Formats: sequence, C-alpha cells, structure tokens
Amino acid sequence: MSAMNDTSMNTNMHAAFKREIRRIQSGLAKADLASSSARANLVRRYDFFSETLHHHHEGEDTYLFERVKPKADPSEVAILDQMEAEHGELLEILTTVDTGFKTLSDATDKVVLNDQLEALFTVLSQHCEHEETQGIQVVQRYITQEDMKEFMKFNREGEHANFVLPWICDGAQPAVSSQVWGMIPGPVRLFLKPTMTRKYDAFSKECGI
Repeated sequence: MSAMNDTSMNTNMHAAFKREIRRIQSGLAKADLASSSARANLVRRYDFFSETLHHHHEGEDTYLFERVKPKADPSEVAILDQMEAEHGELLEILTTVDTGFKTLSDATDKVVLNDQLEALFTVLSQHCEHEETQGIQVVQRYITQEDMKEFMKFNREGEHANFVLPWICDGAQPAVSSQVWGMIPGPVRLFLKPTMTRKYDAFSKECGI
C-alpha cells in the first residue's frame, strides 16, 4: 500500500485555494480603500492565503517531488519537473499580487489588482488540474512513510496551521468537511474541531471576508 493512499486532502486544499481567491476578489470589490481599517483587514486575509499557498508549495517541492525523483523513471521525473516549473510560474504571479496588497492604498486601482488575482486563479487552476491528474500519482508510487511524516510535520509548522482545516471546510460540501475532519482521531477531534473552527471563524469575522 502506498504511503499516500488518500489524495483527497490535496484535492480539497486545491479547491480551498481557488475559493479563497474568489473570496478575496469579492472582498476587494466591496472594500472601501479609503478606510485604513478596511485595507488592513483585506491585507490580513490576503496574507493568510499567500503564506499558506507559499508553505504548501514549499512542502511539496521539498518533501514530495524531490524525494521521489531519484526513484522515478525519466518520464515521471519530467512530470515532477513540470510540477516544480509550474510552482515557479505561480510564484512569479503571486509575487506580483503580493506587491499589490503590500502597497494597498486608497489610490490602488481595483481593476488592475482584480485582473492580477484572475491571472493567479487561471494559472493555479491549470496547475492543480495537472497535479491532480498526473503529478500526485507519481508521488503516490514512490513516497515513503518517513517522507510523509516529514511532510505532515512541515505542514503542522505553518504560520497559520491552526486555521487550515476549518478554512478548507469553509464553503466546501459536507462530504468534504467529513473527509477533512475524519483525518483526526475521534477523541482528539472532539477537542480540536470546535477550538480550531472558533478561532478561524473569529479571524474571518475580523477580516470581514
């Protein structure tokens, strides 16, 4: 059996990233950029998204793709190289959008920033589809239990790790929420789910998005 016998978490996280871009676009459209507090809340929400996406791709590059390459055949290595190249392309676009939010002001052109977010959505969607249909299957064939442990440990050390599970469930179908929370043993889940959800909900309310 593969050390990664369930890829639903990866698919569900991809869906959450795409939902989040749409959420930020909606927040941007509604925000009064003349208000410093509105700008700060929008930037806070965007920073959560950006940092979580950066962390996710760093984990894949370091603990999945590079660990698997020495065991894969040339055609499979080519697929993993494509995954990493797509991460690089995403990083370029994400850096542009990062700059837009770091310099957010009442003079910001919402149309330009929204177009940059739309470009990010397009490239991210294409990458997610490619990874889900080809990349993750290569990883599944060769990844070890030890690699997975290190990958999961890295994920738990993310700056916003406590928000990630309820965030993935925010706007998802009930079946997805059951999958996500079902990864945690029952007794632990009884404590963590309400605690993590309450903190994430408070964060969302504070951001107004």
